[in-house]
Amino acid sequence: MYNFVKTLLLLFYKIFYKVTVINGEKIENAKGVVISGNHLSNHDPLLFPAFFDKKIRFIAKEELFKIPFIKQSLKATGAIPIKRGTFDRAAINSSIKLLKEGEVVGVFPEGTRSHSKELDLGQLHNGASFIATRAKTKIIPFAIIPSKNFRLFSEIKIVVGDEIDATSLKEEGKSHDEITAILMQAISDIIAKEK
Repeated sequence: MYNFVKTLLLLFYKIFYKVTVINGEKIENAKGVVISGNHLSNHDPLLFPAFFDKKIRFIAKEELFKIPFIKQSLKATGAIPIKRGTFDRAAINSSIKLLKEGEVVGVFPEGTRSHSKELDLGQLHNGASFIATRAKTKIIPFAIIPSKNFRLFSEIKIVVGDEIDATSLKEEGKSHDEITAILMQAISDIIAKEK
């Protein structure tokens, strides 16, 4: 089912968009890490199975699992449903377990889509830092940069940054807020450089 959905998504994005991946090998070669970036659209968690060979288990709001096709795509790609506005212990524990097993987990730290045309980040939550430090792993930042707000036949860039050693930062005494601020700066720097 995964390969079937991956092929459908790739076909869709190849026909209707021009997608470029920059530094994708940083994710392809990773194991047991959190990847984390800006959240602009329902497209975001679907772009990764289309353009990455590495299977990434995105944490996605449970409401998305009620939208036709998106629901099937998320289930096929192993996405983890999370209840927004609560401390969803089941989703967090599941994510930590997957990381310890060597899987890659995707987190959108804004928690909801940002509607900023300038790609300004909204308020970031500490989920990526919390999950990464509990699993004793790193965070790889990324940015999704659409040229025309995901209009058909427009360009979309997925740019991957350098890893952040969240576990070492925590051991040095950094708080989750501070680690999240470092992540936010890394994502912002990618956007500023590439847009």
